[in-house]
Amino acid sequence: MIKAAFFDIDGTLVSLKTKVFPVSVPAAIRTLRKNGIKCFVATGRSRFEIADEHLLDGIAFDGYLTNNGQDAFDADGSLLYGRAIDPVEAAAVVHWAQKNRCACWLVSAERSCLNLINERVTAAMQAIHTRPPETADLMQMLHEPIYKIVLFLTREEMQQPLALTRHCRMTQWYDCGCDLISMEGGKKNAMLEVLAKIRLLPEEAIAFGDSENDIEMLRTAGIGVAMANGTDECKAAADFIAPDCDDDGIVKALQNFSLL
Repeated sequence: MIKAAFFDIDGTLVSLKTKVFPVSVPAAIRTLRKNGIKCFVATGRSRFEIADEHLLDGIAFDGYLTNNGQDAFDADGSLLYGRAIDPVEAAAVVHWAQKNRCACWLVSAERSCLNLINERVTAAMQAIHTRPPETADLMQMLHEPIYKIVLFLTREEMQQPLALTRHCRMTQWYDCGCDLISMEGGKKNAMLEVLAKIRLLPEEAIAFGDSENDIEMLRTAGIGVAMANGTDECKAAADFIAPDCDDDGIVKALQNFSLL
């Protein structure tokens, strides 16, 4: 029996075309929670980014797995789980980015900053309908736990900064947009931690996603649902392919499994 649901945001709950969620989504989440199913966001975005961009205004969730599962919060904003990047490795990547004039975006628990804005940054941020963060000196953030480093590089170019780390991995969300996260993080690990805290098993969860950073989560959940607008790799990892996000895919998938 499904007792928990995990939802990616971009391309899953929220349309990449309109930047808003379908009108059917809030009622679906309310119904799930009313029926005793815990509902969680599982996203590459940060908690403050979700608020600043008003992505989920009007929808209440039981918790938030953010920064690709590097940290997780309950509904009140209390930290449930956190896996920061090794500070020595974070500093090495930042130094490399500065030396090579590479756009680099650091994200901590409470804030984020970008060293520079170029054409790649503009294209990637437009693709997810998000304003670039403020530019600032990245060195000033290195005294804080860093949960995510975003580099505006291709998968091939990422091999250089990735080689500077031993405890990080990458996940790609745009042609020239990749995240560096801790090996111990990721949406799958965060989901398992949260499920353990509420005393549920992975097979009692359903998870929804559309891209590379969702694949492990979909494979681990009892039911993994990929959106029709998702990547081929994500759809191959899923148990069920829902209609497009803009075609009420969330609601139709939930109905398919008799959860609404």
